[in-house]
Amino acid sequence: MQLRSGEIQKPGKGDLIRAYTLQHAESGLGNDYLKRKNVIRVRLEGEQFLLQAADVPSVVEWIEGFHAGTNISLDLDHRVMPKGPMFPRRRRRRNRRPVSENTQAGDGGVLSAVVL
Repeated sequence: MQLRSGEIQKPGKGDLIRAYTLQHAESGLGNDYLKRKNVIRVRLEGEQFLLQAADVPSVVEWIEGFHAGTNISLDLDHRVMPKGPMFPRRRRRRNRRPVSENTQAGDGGVLSAVVL
């Protein structure tokens, strides 16, 4: 609960319904939920939660926070390697050497062709 002054009120002991652990949690974008924007889907202990953030940078911060918490929530002996953000790799273009017209196969030269 947020007050008008920007201060967040702490919940009382009677307000807590259930506590969840981040062990084996899954979190990510809820991009199939079309009713609202900036939705984060979190699956904890067999239950699913949809959280709405204010903007895209806060969505990224929340998801990174959930991933960090999930990665450190298990004991060291039971942890899997953390999954980092998966971005497509840039493909490098190779330098193309022009084929000279006077190169012949019989003189020890190398013929090469570039197929695009």
